[in-house]
Amino acid sequence: MKANWQREIEKNLEINKQSMEQLQSILQQKTTGTLTGMKKKYEKIISFLLVGTLLNVLISPFLHFLLGDEGPVFRLTFSGLLSLITVVMMCLIVVFFYWLKYTALKTTISQDNLKLSLSENITGLKRSLKQEVYFIVALFVIVFICGRITSQYLGHGGFGDIFHLDIMLAMLAMISMMGFYIYKRITAYKKNIQELQKYLAELDDSSNI
Repeated sequence: MKANWQREIEKNLEINKQSMEQLQSILQQKTTGTLTGMKKKYEKIISFLLVGTLLNVLISPFLHFLLGDEGPVFRLTFSGLLSLITVVMMCLIVVFFYWLKYTALKTTISQDNLKLSLSENITGLKRSLKQEVYFIVALFVIVFICGRITSQYLGHGGFGDIFHLDIMLAMLAMISMMGFYIYKRITAYKKNIQELQKYLAELDDSSNI
């Protein structure tokens, strides 16, 4: 009787072990899929920035002609060149930032300590979200400062001389775009963080059974 009882316990333990391993395997695949999706988003952002930078470089000398101005088709003034260099440098800084994010995000998850990997990734994504928001706000401030310095250098007004309709509208447009982009990034991060938290909760629940 005791031997049968012992065999039954061992059988249940083996079934529970197999179920736990299957659950860990499923959660590992889901976690890898979530992180891979984030890496693909980074790839899209980097590709978009590189294409946008290239188009900016190609179109800038012809922009006046495309807008209907008279004169030569190809024209690149000193002020235009200075603005173009500033835009290209800013875009390359953003590309480098997201490239660091892309390379730092590891999609290989160890099943041996899945709980620890999930916890570390959740913490890492929360930290990455804060870094990205701070970076975007700092970039906006830097772009504004560079724009005002360039304007003052070219003799288009003092640094603080911003209370003009065109400048205020441009600032409003930039703030709106920045706010919308931050909202989209926060939404994307929160979605991925919540997915990983759900996987971690499933793992904790199965461990307590």
